[in-house]
Amino acid sequence: MTRILHAACTAALWLGGVCMVVMVAIVAWAVFGRFVLNDTPAWAEQVAMLLLGWVILGAAAAGVRENTHMGFDIIRTSLPERLGAVLALISDAVVTGFGACMVWFGTELAAGVWDATLPTTGLPGGVEYLPMVLGGALITLFGAERIGCRLRGLPLPEPRPLLADG
Repeated sequence: MTRILHAACTAALWLGGVCMVVMVAIVAWAVFGRFVLNDTPAWAEQVAMLLLGWVILGAAAAGVRENTHMGFDIIRTSLPERLGAVLALISDAVVTGFGACMVWFGTELAAGVWDATLPTTGLPGGVEYLPMVLGGALITLFGAERIGCRLRGLPLPEPRPLLADG
């Protein structure tokens, strides 16, 4: 299971990275079009915003798995070890619940506007909420993995490099 979740985390980071590169290219094209050609592509801003959602939520999910999010650990680390462990478990449960809410409400939002059309791209309106659903699903899975590790006394997943050395 750890390999599958690592692969999902890696895929989310790669997807976010590719989306970031494409987004930068689109914004550069829009700036070139506006200031050099005097003709800004109408679709550029909307597509860049769609890609930004994939970048943010993929990275957020990976941050949950690899524990790279900012945290306020001073309270947890100053408590006795057992109490700190309980607090960490509660924190993971809250994050997991938040991810589940993202899936639930993101799905409702996407379904509610799916019949609308994004004006400059012609895509269904619900496409805007798909990063929220997928990111929430990954946050839920990664949070559940952390809870499972804590309850079984196993080490938490360590960040691993995206590319193998050598």
